[in-house]
Amino acid sequence: MIVYLLGFLISIVLIWVAEKKVESKKIKILLMILAVLPLFLISALRYDVGTDYIKRYTNDYLNMAQGKDISNLEIGFKLINYICLIFTKEPYLLFVITSLMILTLFFTTIYKESKNKLLSVAIFFLGGYFFGSLNLVRQYIAIGFLFVGYRFLLSDNKKKEYIGFITCAILAFLMHSSSIVGFILIFLNRKMLANIKWILPVSIILLILNENIMKVLGIIIEKTRFNVYLTGNMARGEVSILNILENIIVYIWMYAIYFIKTKNKEELSKEAILLLNIQGVSTLVTVAGACHMQFSRIALYFYVFQILSIPYYISIMPFEIISEKIKDRFNKNINENKIKIITIATIIIAFIGMFTYTNIINNDNEVLPYKTVFKAK
Repeated sequence: MIVYLLGFLISIVLIWVAEKKVESKKIKILLMILAVLPLFLISALRYDVGTDYIKRYTNDYLNMAQGKDISNLEIGFKLINYICLIFTKEPYLLFVITSLMILTLFFTTIYKESKNKLLSVAIFFLGGYFFGSLNLVRQYIAIGFLFVGYRFLLSDNKKKEYIGFITCAILAFLMHSSSIVGFILIFLNRKMLANIKWILPVSIILLILNENIMKVLGIIIEKTRFNVYLTGNMARGEVSILNILENIIVYIWMYAIYFIKTKNKEELSKEAILLLNIQGVSTLVTVAGACHMQFSRIALYFYVFQILSIPYYISIMPFEIISEKIKDRFNKNINENKIKIITIATIIIAFIGMFTYTNIINNDNEVLPYKTVFKAK
């Protein structure tokens, strides 16, 4: 784990220097690029790190090198494999290219769209997204394309919005077919749909019914190619209490800010509405993982936007009102800046706790111990 933490800390320091200590735009850009390098090297030079490294990606690559067709591999990812095969029949290059793609897609969006780049990068790492990318390579490239597509959903130009986002969504689909769920994002940026009056009750119902829901859905899909998801390990639900609680807490926190803003007759931006709607969907789909484990994978397409939504909602959090409420109720003067610092610190501590449990104690995605291609047998 030391190599991961060291890479993360170097990235954070470089971004902090670029943000706080440098005036030159060229040097800022250079430092921002260099900030990606530690995580890129860790990802690109890994060997047998991630559950699917050998049993999926390496094996598929070697089979394709022998001229075999992999029928359950999307055409976009096949193309990446074929391009790599032009240069080498060893699979190492595949992980260099995919690592570059994933980190470029994520960091480009963070740098352009985040209200707090340091916090976004911290969530990317501590929230487990970086570690997930070491395992679920195809899916994370797809998630990355949808993540890039986010900026088009904020456009006031409808033509640019549709063409830009749909292009990103199609590229995502060519990498992992499950990303088709991401097309619903285009309907979430105009009206606040994720009302707490139905999000929480539906979440509770899903948890109560859990796998019994699949008995109903099974009747619908048993004659289709998706019937595989009704049998064996695929049929199980997957209750991740930590992820469910985290999503519900973040949703309630975001909704509370939305409620205060609207109560004070403040007009919220398209971005605020979009991010709250996405978090609402993320909460529902994460909870639906209790019904079927496939929902837990689908939830990633929405869950990932916390990298942007948490910094954004901190930026619009009504600290002045909170300060006044504290003064009225507890007769204590706490300035707005101090409340903001406490809020950010609380969020980071919470993510550190999640990171410790998932990636250190439980070794999610099987990223430990870290090995490089130089030590490969």
